[in-house]
Amino acid sequence: MLQEVMKEIRQAEAEADEIRQKAQDEARQIMRDAEREALENKQKVLAAAEQKRRQILEEAEEESKRLAEPIRQRTAEEVELLVRQARSKQEKAVKMAMERIVKIYGHS
Repeated sequence: MLQEVMKEIRQAEAEADEIRQKAQDEARQIMRDAEREALENKQKVLAAAEQKRRQILEEAEEESKRLAEPIRQRTAEEVELLVRQARSKQEKAVKMAMERIVKIYGHS
């Protein structure tokens, strides 16, 4: 009878060891799954953040172009006006110089 009790105790200890081993294996698997899931979530968040960054940058570039266009137009108009004024003054200066030359040398 003592041998049967000892056998049952050994068998119970073996079952306990097996249960403990399975629990440890399961815990390790849960940790691996959690780490993998955390990594996947991190990658998704990073991808979403990168997409949002690109979208914000694109919107900012479009907005800057929209704001700069009237300034470019106004600047082009001002440059054109200054060029016309400079040409007008240049023509007057040439005419005055020619008149002085003619006056000095007496040619008509």
